[in-house]
Amino acid sequence: MGYLINYLIEQANWQNSLFFLFLSAGPTLLWLILCLKLDSSSPEPKKEIFKVFVFGIFIAILIIPIAGYLTRLTKNNLLSQPLLSIFVLSFLIDGFIEELAKYFILRFKIYYSKYFDELRDGFIYGMVLGLGFSFIENILYAFLSNNLISGAGMIIFRGFTSTFMHFLSGGIIGYYIALFKMRQRSPIERGGRKQKWIMIRGLLIAVLFHGFYNSIIRFDWWWNLIPLTILLLFVCRLILKRIKSIS
Repeated sequence: MGYLINYLIEQANWQNSLFFLFLSAGPTLLWLILCLKLDSSSPEPKKEIFKVFVFGIFIAILIIPIAGYLTRLTKNNLLSQPLLSIFVLSFLIDGFIEELAKYFILRFKIYYSKYFDELRDGFIYGMVLGLGFSFIENILYAFLSNNLISGAGMIIFRGFTSTFMHFLSGGIIGYYIALFKMRQRSPIERGGRKQKWIMIRGLLIAVLFHGFYNSIIRFDWWWNLIPLTILLLFVCRLILKRIKSIS
């Protein structure tokens, strides 16, 4: 973490910082508008949306340095095993650690909000949390680029791929947590450990989705935008279909 912070301080440039900030805000705002449109029939309070977005920023600042350290450690120890390295990095480090952080915020903080009272709210708050996380992640990646142009290109590309992935994975976790919460309110469906597995299922699905996404990225195929697009649109379609069914 100290290495990353020192590097960013050394590379800091107010003009570049503001440029990356506004550039990262563009795709984030686009996905946020889509998210709020899905909730237009019974909108959540704007202050709650903002609070959840800030939570996403907060966990990104905490988690990304840890994931970065583990990434370097894994690459150094698995140089001779590229396939195993891709699996560990994509599923166990990026996927598990980042999605687990979203899970903890949704389960132990947002879960207790009085406004979290519908199944659809799980999707909305989870998606907003993912946007906050990706907003900062994109800026940090841009700082690690060689120059302003490559940094801008990275933010734009990630804004419509990685940001969308975090948007969707957060929604998946949020939905399953909302499903658990709604069932706990029902005397018929209320249960103990069996019901809690519903939330773990959501976390595992999000980790698998995130892991497959990052695996495609790490194989670095010249045509990898095709499977990435198919994966993202497939998951998005499933989520939109589910939101429609519970509205």
